[in-house]
Amino acid sequence: MPPAATADTTRLWKSDDPAEWRNALDAYPDRLAALNDPKLQELDAWFWGSLGDAIRARDPNRLTAPELVRVVEWKLARGKFRPNLVKFARAHTEATAGEATGEALKRFGSSSTGDDRNKNKNWLAACLAPLVDLKGIGPATASAVLAAATPSIPMMSDELIAVALPNATSSQMYSMQRLQALVDTTRAKAKRVGMTPREVERAIFAEAARTKKPKATAGKTTGVKRKAS
Repeated sequence: MPPAATADTTRLWKSDDPAEWRNALDAYPDRLAALNDPKLQELDAWFWGSLGDAIRARDPNRLTAPELVRVVEWKLARGKFRPNLVKFARAHTEATAGEATGEALKRFGSSSTGDDRNKNKNWLAACLAPLVDLKGIGPATASAVLAAATPSIPMMSDELIAVALPNATSSQMYSMQRLQALVDTTRAKAKRVGMTPREVERAIFAEAARTKKPKATAGKTTGVKRKAS
């Protein structure tokens, strides 16, 4: 079933008010903390923090095999956990992970002038082909790799899909064609609200987190209603 938007994410997506979007983005750390998931908080801080610097410090830019595993773990911690995807990610060698991520980032960098994008509507699929050829790595995880390295690509999250592509069917949801449409739509919104596409996704996730259930603490229930922030 396609992911559902919430009243909060729908309201934000319909707005072109930069201040409203900035407020949502600024609330991201507190909304994430309210989910009561230390593992997610740890992975999220790493993903949006030191990972990008580590990628750009290498020549060529690339992810290591352990980093690719952690990207998959971060993606699943944010959404629905699928243990087989972590298993597949851990099976990739340092050479395989480095070559695939390095080639994808190289192709993305070479298309940054816009020439390839204007001539080829499938430019993003061409960039990410080396990544999605890896077992267990689909368009959503591939988008996360780019999102870690550049602010111009949003993470293909369920929360963003629900508001940006509300008419997509389940079979279309995580296709490369849908990712391309998501990137185009999110970039247009980002331009209107004065943010990067990566920030737009985080703002939407922050609004969606208002209604997410916090992770249960061992021996306790989560029946206490959280205050909206």
